[in-house]
Amino acid sequence: MATQSQIDANRINAQKSTGPRTPEGKAQSRRNGLLHGLTAKTCMLDGEDPNGLTDLVDAISEKYVPQDTEEDFLVERMAKARYRYNRIMPLEAAIFNIRLSVDQAPKEIVAALSQEGQRAWAYLRDANGGNALSKLARYETALLREYDRSRQELEKLQKIRAARPTPPPVGEELRREPDPPITPTKSSQPATSTPPPTTPNPAPAASPSEVPDDEPMIGDFQWIVDRR
Repeated sequence: MATQSQIDANRINAQKSTGPRTPEGKAQSRRNGLLHGLTAKTCMLDGEDPNGLTDLVDAISEKYVPQDTEEDFLVERMAKARYRYNRIMPLEAAIFNIRLSVDQAPKEIVAALSQEGQRAWAYLRDANGGNALSKLARYETALLREYDRSRQELEKLQKIRAARPTPPPVGEELRREPDPPITPTKSSQPATSTPPPTTPNPAPAASPSEVPDDEPMIGDFQWIVDRR
């Protein structure tokens, strides 16, 4: 069971993370619902606040913006390694406190070195016994390596993804007809003028000999006028 100091330390660490604030980070953290529900049941000690791990996942997702499940997995590994790393200092303090209460230093050491002497005595007793403090130091180193290795793998995947060429357009784009021009283009051929219509030649006027006998001539009309 977690001590009160561990619970307080986890709450302080959780307050340091603000979670995703940008639209991109919030959009990427949408996949974390299932992860958070599973993690809260399998990775939390009694008395720990699941929001501490949730905030770490959201903060790392906002920074690296994972794009697929493999990148999500590396973000999860980073968050878990960091969350477990945050447990180390409270655990170290608890181990010291147990040793200080169980293994009392001789009065001569306490008189000569005061509280520092008592802590050194507790550390020596632990090193000669279970060696919990040294094991905890190795555990801390392993978690730092896990976090750094996951970060390097994530950055490598994202560099590979960024270097991929842009995929060609789909078949529908290739088959689409080009858009017509905004203004019609003028023809390069010169315009041909249409010649005016030609009228047929007029029929020639009839000669006097061709005029019928029953039709009066112009002179006959003048004689009639004079007689009147």
